[in-house]
Amino acid sequence: MTEQFTNYSLAALCSVALHTLLVTLLVVGWAPENKPRHVVKPRYIEATLLQMEPKAKSEPKPAVDADAARRRAEQEKKAALEKEAARKREIAKREQAKKAEEQKRKAEAERKEKARQEQLKKEKLQKELAEKKRLEEQKREAERRKAVEQDLASALAKEEDFIDSVSDQEQIGSYSNYIQERIENNWSRPPSARRGMEVILEIQLVPTGRVAGVAIIKSSGNAAFDRAAEQAVYKVGQFDQLKGMDPALFEREFRRFRMLFKPEDLRL
Repeated sequence: MTEQFTNYSLAALCSVALHTLLVTLLVVGWAPENKPRHVVKPRYIEATLLQMEPKAKSEPKPAVDADAARRRAEQEKKAALEKEAARKREIAKREQAKKAEEQKRKAEAERKEKARQEQLKKEKLQKELAEKKRLEEQKREAERRKAVEQDLASALAKEEDFIDSVSDQEQIGSYSNYIQERIENNWSRPPSARRGMEVILEIQLVPTGRVAGVAIIKSSGNAAFDRAAEQAVYKVGQFDQLKGMDPALFEREFRRFRMLFKPEDLRL
């Protein structure tokens, strides 16, 4: 009751205050501004009535054949395995092709390297053969020159030997005639000496030309004639002209020599 009275009093007070305010405004002469009014159109809510159709009941699914599902699963598994096997075969095929290509390249590289090594070996062999041939040519040329030089030296030596021989023969002949003449000049002819008698004496001398020994090598058949020839050599004693003879010539020709004693004055 008290709450209703309070609400009523509050409403009365508000009404009195509102009327007081209106009176004041009229007295003062307040006039409201004419401002354009903005009209707000009301928004209408459109609604469409949807008719809800009854939901169709789902038909029961037919029962799945267990064997068919199993076969289908096996087929799918088999197909997957075959696909995987095909993929692996393809990978293996590519790997094999790649490996074959690498082997081919490697074989080609080895073939080229082998050919290069063989070519180098061939060139080296050719160079060695050429060098060997050149050295052989040089050797043959050196041998040919040496042979020519030897032939020339031999020819010169022979010529010198010939000249020396001629000179020696001339000297030997000269010394032999000298010895023969000296012996004949010291020979005493025996009464039994006849034409055609001759004796071969072996005479031994020393470098001064002195007679060191006399021996009869072949007798004339007449002892008196042989002794007379032997005594003629001893009578000479020394062949003075042999002192100036070349020692080599003396040793070779007159150290020990044989002489055919055949006097020229035998006429009977």
